[in-house]
Amino acid sequence: MKNAFKMKMEDGLAIITFDHPTEKVNILTPEVMEQFSKLLGKLEDKSDEITGAIIVSGKEQNFIAGADISVIEGITDAGKGKELGSTGQEILTRLEELPFPVVAAINGACLGGGLELALACSRRVVTDSTRTFLGLPETQLGIIPGFGGTQRLPRLVGIPEALKMITAGSSVYPRKALRIGLVDEVVHPENLMEAARSLAAGPRPRKRKKSLSKRIRATGMQILESTSFGRKKIFERARKEVRKRAQDHYPAPLAAIDAVEDGYLHGIDHGYDTEAGLLGEMASTEISKNLIRVFYLREMFARGDTSPAETMSNLGVIGGGAMGGGIAALGAERGFKVRLIDMSTEPLGKALNLLSKSVSKKRKQGRYTGVQTTWIPTRLTVDTQMRGLSRSDVVIEAVAERMDVKKTVLKSIADAAPKDALILSNTSSLSITEMAGAVPTPSRVAGLHFFNPVDRMPLVEVVKGDKTSAKTVEKAKAFTLRLGKIPVVVKDRPGFLVNRLLLPYLNEAARLLEEGAQIESVDKALIAFGMPMGAFILLDQVGLDIAAHTGMNLFEGFGERMAPSPILKTMMDAGRLGKKTGSGFYKYTDNGDHKKDPALDELLSPLVQESHDFPDEEIVDRLILPMINEASLCLAENVVEKPEEVDVAMIFGAGFPPFTGGLLRYADKIGTDHIVNTLDKLADTVDERFRPSDYLRKLASNGKGFFD
Repeated sequence: MKNAFKMKMEDGLAIITFDHPTEKVNILTPEVMEQFSKLLGKLEDKSDEITGAIIVSGKEQNFIAGADISVIEGITDAGKGKELGSTGQEILTRLEELPFPVVAAINGACLGGGLELALACSRRVVTDSTRTFLGLPETQLGIIPGFGGTQRLPRLVGIPEALKMITAGSSVYPRKALRIGLVDEVVHPENLMEAARSLAAGPRPRKRKKSLSKRIRATGMQILESTSFGRKKIFERARKEVRKRAQDHYPAPLAAIDAVEDGYLHGIDHGYDTEAGLLGEMASTEISKNLIRVFYLREMFARGDTSPAETMSNLGVIGGGAMGGGIAALGAERGFKVRLIDMSTEPLGKALNLLSKSVSKKRKQGRYTGVQTTWIPTRLTVDTQMRGLSRSDVVIEAVAERMDVKKTVLKSIADAAPKDALILSNTSSLSITEMAGAVPTPSRVAGLHFFNPVDRMPLVEVVKGDKTSAKTVEKAKAFTLRLGKIPVVVKDRPGFLVNRLLLPYLNEAARLLEEGAQIESVDKALIAFGMPMGAFILLDQVGLDIAAHTGMNLFEGFGERMAPSPILKTMMDAGRLGKKTGSGFYKYTDNGDHKKDPALDELLSPLVQESHDFPDEEIVDRLILPMINEASLCLAENVVEKPEEVDVAMIFGAGFPPFTGGLLRYADKIGTDHIVNTLDKLADTVDERFRPSDYLRKLASNGKGFFD
């Protein structure tokens, strides 16, 4: 490989430009690290002639994206992983020990090994670009920082801030990075090199004075960190928070805490050794391999071609409810001029408020400048009449989930919008094919199924109706990518993909309740399996009315296999619709906490058998295996084409545990033959709805998995 580093001298100042010759972004491969080691040798040899150095990227909007993930993916031996970490530590320690100031001049993403390299520099200056952020995301890949990050970061920003960044794998933006002491200065991109030269030539700039309350809090935390007892309490609290968030399914965050603590207990050199050893242990786990697969999945679907939507600038949204308002706010933040229309002023006001809050929050995080905070909200205009759509490039309806209402609205959109405008429907289960019949040119109609809340859920299902053209699908995908979402194209079938798999899961929980299972026991078993929340909590979050409505659509589409539990109708009739009404399968307090509701027993007593304890394994089999079976039917019917589409949709749309690699990766792990045998037993002993599909039987009989 050509050399990734170029160095030039300017009056005793060494300016080092990192520009990976074969990658779009800078990554730290073993070969790059070897080249960097040789460069350090030159700097060490000429240390008497050099007064300072600057490390800058030759890539636009990218400093260093991190280490080469494929190298981590290939580690199967903990010893090899430790060796990789130790080598990186040795190289960055040489950087740290250079006898002159070294400044990291950062513009764009500075992640993983890139931040660890910057931490080994004397000083750091970053730009205020919205594309500049710093983080150690290794725990999201099932590993820990291995080039010294667990030792240098806490000594720079303090233990609590470092643990937050490392265990969550979260990034910080420029203003916060300055506030916590991670960087020395924040400048406009055009002033980056000037600021870097100043830092490399002179003393560290004076820190800004903090407010009295911030100084008091900082002093209190510093006192806590300065004693062994205080540090012990900080580490105990961090472990408790991680276990609450990740259960026992993600060992890397806890391993990272161990590495940080070891460095404080036994010294930084011992901490480096512990860090490298734990990196090797984590990198060789199946969990890490699965999380890396999920990373690749996300990259595969989230980095598609946006060119079909590059000329789009005007977005119309009809319906200002939670979904429509969320889509409108997102569109405004993503650069569209948005026209939001609703017959009532109340939802329009809520949408404007939602956008204002989102922009203000990101301003506090340092993701937006003051100018952006002012002009982003001006992109969203509202109206109570169907007008202002004549220049729209794309119009999406998000009105009530009723076919007659949606048809009427789509016809109005077709009359008001330009003839080449993209027409989209946000629906969770209604037929796009039928809906598009209300439009003179149904080929330009597609579905976009957003998930709630719009700003946080990454997945969008792009629904292709029977008459939707390939060009429309590509434009809808590109529009979705411009919104920063992950698009998965699905065939127009009842429930599309995610709801079709998720509703049998939720319905089976209600069936278990009919058979005497305890609500808390079912939810506990599912959380222990790795689901982000129990099935009954999820039902309450979604809303029993919405779940029942979607369930009826599936029942009408697929028959007895999808017959809804009568419990759902009983709950609806009683007005127990879930969290939004304060009661569902649980009772909810004003702050959103849930607890058991004794009144539910009396309501459901006519439908529920005598109490019965189900083993956790049986609960998991009865709820998870039907999802796998339904996924096999979706593949057989070409609802989606590849198992990867099922996995990315279930992880990012339904929260299926990432550490498993996805629903069908999990299926391949436990074996299709085991799944078929278990489903057959359940079909014989419980109900015919469990009978495995022909597609699944064929895989099992051939000794194959979904990915074979």
